[in-house]
Amino acid sequence: MSDTWVAIDFETANAHRGSPCAVGLTAVDQGRITDRMYTLIRPPAAYRHFDPYNTRIHGIGSSDVESAPSWAEALQQILTFAAGRTLVAHNAAFDLGVLRDACTAEGSPWPTLRYACSLVVARKTWRLISYALPEVARHVDAPLNEHHQAGADADADADAAANVMLAAMRHHEAATLDQLLESLNIIHGAVAPNEWSGSRSKGKYTGKSSAPLPGANPDADPIGALYGKTVCITGTLSRMKRAEAQAALANVGGTPVPKVSGKTDILVVATPDPRRFAIGSDKSDKQKTAERLLEAGRDIEIIGEADFFERLNS
Repeated sequence: MSDTWVAIDFETANAHRGSPCAVGLTAVDQGRITDRMYTLIRPPAAYRHFDPYNTRIHGIGSSDVESAPSWAEALQQILTFAAGRTLVAHNAAFDLGVLRDACTAEGSPWPTLRYACSLVVARKTWRLISYALPEVARHVDAPLNEHHQAGADADADADAAANVMLAAMRHHEAATLDQLLESLNIIHGAVAPNEWSGSRSKGKYTGKSSAPLPGANPDADPIGALYGKTVCITGTLSRMKRAEAQAALANVGGTPVPKVSGKTDILVVATPDPRRFAIGSDKSDKQKTAERLLEAGRDIEIIGEADFFERLNS
C-alpha cells in the first residue's frame, strides 16, 4: 500500500506569522525518509523586519535573506517538492498559518492542500510531561541535538516531525499515515483558496470562523497544563488567529469561553486594541472583570500570550 507524505517546518522573522524566513521539508515514502529540501526566504515586505528575539532562536537575520527567494518563489518550491502529498507539521496550526498569512500578505491566493499534525497525534499516542517537539522527538529516540540553533532549525524540525509521525505509525501498527489518523479518530486539515479547516479529532471544531466555540476534547491527555481549564482570550494573538488558538485549546482538553465569569480559570491577555476599550480606560472589559474577581478572592489567573502557548504545548 503506497504511503508518501512531506513534513514541513517554518521559521519566522518576527512574531507575525506572515514573516517566513526559512522552511524545511522532509519527504517520507513507505516509512523511510527519502528526500529533503531547505531554503531561506525573503519575507513579504510588510513583515520583513527581524525581531532580535526570533534571530536569537534561529540565528537568521536580515542580511541572510537579502538574496533569498521571495515568498512567491519559495511557495512554488514548496508546492513542487510536496507534489500534492499530505503535509505534516508539529503544531500544524502555526506552520499552515504561516503559509496562509504569507500568501495573504502578498495578495496571493491560498494553495489547495491537506495536512496532519504530529502534535495532535503525539497527544493521543503517548503520555508525556511535555509535547514540545524536542521532548517528543527525544521520547521516540530521534532527539534534536541543537533545537533552534544556527539557522538550521527548519530542516531539523521537519525531520523531527517526520520521525515523530513514523514512530506513531509503528506504535499503532499503521501501514499508512491515513490509517494512523483513522485509528486515532483524527481528520486531515485542509487549505483551499477561500477556506481552511484544522486537523483534529473527528467531530471537533473545524477552525472556520463562522463555527461556534469548540468544546473540550474528551480524549485529551488529562496531564496537560490546560486540561479541564476554562480559558478566555482578550486582545490580538501574534502567533495565530484567536479561532485557531481556541481550537488548539479545546483539542488539549480546555474549554474556550467568550467572556470572563466566576467560572473562568484563566484569562489570556494578548496585544490589546485600545479602540475596543471603554472611554477613559486602558484595559479591556474582560481584564477588568478578571481583576475584580481576583480582588474578590476568586481563583483566576491572568497570563500573557507566551505563557499561554507554553502551556498549550506542555
